[in-house]
Amino acid sequence: MRILSALILLIALAIALVSATRPVVLMHGFSTGKESMEPLKSWIEEAIPGIYVLNVEIGNGAFDSIFTTMDSQIEEFAQVVQADPKLVNGFNLIGFSQGTLIARAFVQRYNNPPVYNYIGWNGPQAGQFGTPFVNIPWVDKVLGTIPYEKTIQKKLSVAEYWKDPHRIDKYLERSLFLADINNEYQVKNTTYKENLTKLNAMVLTYSSNDKTIIPKESGWFSFYADGSGTEVVPLQQQAQYTEDWLGLRTLDESNRLFFYTTSCTHRDHPIEDYCKPYFTNFTLPYLQN
Repeated sequence: MRILSALILLIALAIALVSATRPVVLMHGFSTGKESMEPLKSWIEEAIPGIYVLNVEIGNGAFDSIFTTMDSQIEEFAQVVQADPKLVNGFNLIGFSQGTLIARAFVQRYNNPPVYNYIGWNGPQAGQFGTPFVNIPWVDKVLGTIPYEKTIQKKLSVAEYWKDPHRIDKYLERSLFLADINNEYQVKNTTYKENLTKLNAMVLTYSSNDKTIIPKESGWFSFYADGSGTEVVPLQQQAQYTEDWLGLRTLDESNRLFFYTTSCTHRDHPIEDYCKPYFTNFTLPYLQN
């Protein structure tokens, strides 16, 4: 009888531990679908048995990640997570590449259900200025005029977070997404800051071997100085931080903003085993709560 009682107690305890673990939501990047996040999903499920992981796909995946506006992608993401009863009490959120922006925009615009920890893997948080794997300055400068055309802004997702340091005025005038979500307009959206500072933790990573996100330090909200395509200004030296437009300084000063670097190539982060130690050391601790 005692053995049976002990078994029942252990089973009840196991159920309680599983139910107490926050679910995790994953958001894939540009030109891919949720299949690119499946290895990461497996890593999480292996590390935390019984955890609920929702791997979100926007539209049909790769095609819609490119040719659907960022606002529409965020709306669809919100609809998916808000329709899932297992997420009603909140969840931890991991975004990869372009998915870091979709995930962060959800926190800033909705945060319902509430996000506990936000983890941004190698995303263009402060913008993108450079053709992946090429990054030839004169090419970037010429192409820099194209993303700000209205038709391109409305048809190509990457154009909405293209930030040309040589044309900051045009960026602020025509950017349909990034200038808004980074609270760079003169009139600030106080809801964005209020929601972001509700996070328990915000984790930002970039890779020293990233040839896709340019500059790679954009994953930490660092970006090129105005008028330069070479000098990268750290977040802490920008008005974004000193004037606390999004609440990043608030998070940092309350020990809730964390920065990590990896050495994986961009696409390998959620799929290759040699990148798994970075997940174990820099992400898993923020999921075990």
